[in-house]
Amino acid sequence: MPKKKFEDIPFPPLVSMDTDTPVSIEQVSNILRERQKGASICIRSTEGHTNRGGYFFHVLPTDSDLSKCELYNFEKTLVATLPLEQITLFINHCSGLEFNEWVFQFCQSVVNFRLDPAEPESAELESTESDPTDFDSLE
Repeated sequence: MPKKKFEDIPFPPLVSMDTDTPVSIEQVSNILRERQKGASICIRSTEGHTNRGGYFFHVLPTDSDLSKCELYNFEKTLVATLPLEQITLFINHCSGLEFNEWVFQFCQSVVNFRLDPAEPESAELESTESDPTDFDSLE
């Protein structure tokens, strides 16, 4: 059973794609050309419960040739701006449909290190005396 129900997606209505094979540039292009004000795409496996979850991608095309597409999170915060080809590679890699070394490196060096908006002061962690880069000392 899903742990969280997403009621407000950045670019409704949701576009669901049930597939076990990588999506093509043409498929993503068709969705984005039909949805010039943005598309929230859910990639799901072909098998499973009707209400199963999947991998969500929120994409806003910023030009007609799809050379710049903005990728957003659920809070509609910009994560990255990529061309259609790289958005397609990102979707396939992150949904587990097709590994891509460039996306792997991009996620490690950009997406995973993206800073979220600052939390309220009451939620901040207290600083410690230890070196924050000393990962071996985390016991």
